[in-house]
Amino acid sequence: MTLSNMVSSLLKDSWKPGSDSARCIQEILECRATLRDNQLRNRFLKELLNKYSQTQHKLTALNRQLSERQERLDEDLQAAAGIQKSLLPLNLPLISDLDMSWRFVPSETIGGDVFNIFLLDEYHLGIYVLDVSGHGVQAALVTVSVSQMLLPHTGFVVRKNPASASGSDISSPREVMELLDREYPLERFDNFFSMIYIVLDVRDGSFAICNAGHMPALVFRRDGRMEKLKKGGTVIGLSGMVPFEQQNETLYKGDRLLLYTDGVTDFMNSRQELFGKDRFIRIAGSLQNRPLEEMVNGIYEAMMAFGDGFPIQDDVSILGIAR
Repeated sequence: MTLSNMVSSLLKDSWKPGSDSARCIQEILECRATLRDNQLRNRFLKELLNKYSQTQHKLTALNRQLSERQERLDEDLQAAAGIQKSLLPLNLPLISDLDMSWRFVPSETIGGDVFNIFLLDEYHLGIYVLDVSGHGVQAALVTVSVSQMLLPHTGFVVRKNPASASGSDISSPREVMELLDREYPLERFDNFFSMIYIVLDVRDGSFAICNAGHMPALVFRRDGRMEKLKKGGTVIGLSGMVPFEQQNETLYKGDRLLLYTDGVTDFMNSRQELFGKDRFIRIAGSLQNRPLEEMVNGIYEAMMAFGDGFPIQDDVSILGIAR
């Protein structure tokens, strides 16, 4: 007998509410309702499982695409880091009265530090250190562009002048800053950079220097005095908001000139303490009677000891010149 026939048979019998027949019919109806609910639940669960499976396949494909893109991005960043390192001085000019040493340690991300020392002519060196704002590929590209602009053959740092005995003139540090400020406006590149540019006469140690919003150059004199060279102007990119100035100094025998970026002074340890300008100057001063290379490396080693294994947060650049 089918379930419907059973219900019909029971309905033909006389029964009162609460009787066995009524309870039986109620149980049968509840059973049918339960079966329908279970069928609906099973159908719903199957649809959910199907959609979940489809979503998982899509997520797997997206993760694979993201992983491939990340690999390409990592390769691009490594290539950019290689380009950044290639801009550093591989072979320093050999000058009998000058000793030169440098240390560059990049942070985990691509940054904007670069520096160089190069011959402008037989008797003059061009020296610069710059730090582009921000990190990543954009900052690195600006770094590459500026460093190429500062090559002697571009006409920025050495200008052709047929009337001159040598056929060319060396641009002063102030002129170089003014030219760069016009070529790299903030609204065009969305980056600014700080910079020091120096023209040094190797015959007598005299030099002209201009500081565009950079950490001050430090001169450690042979007699133990230390001088900060700050004269210049604002960072490059503000379109001549403040006129640039330069100052003339002399590096006498036994003196040392130290250039660096804020990756040194702004280095922070795990306790959120800054290495700081005062600590940097104090450590550099304590090392000024050591060979120049030991002085430069000693500053970096002191930073690492201060950090106690904490990674650097920005590129670290230190450049020393001794006469």
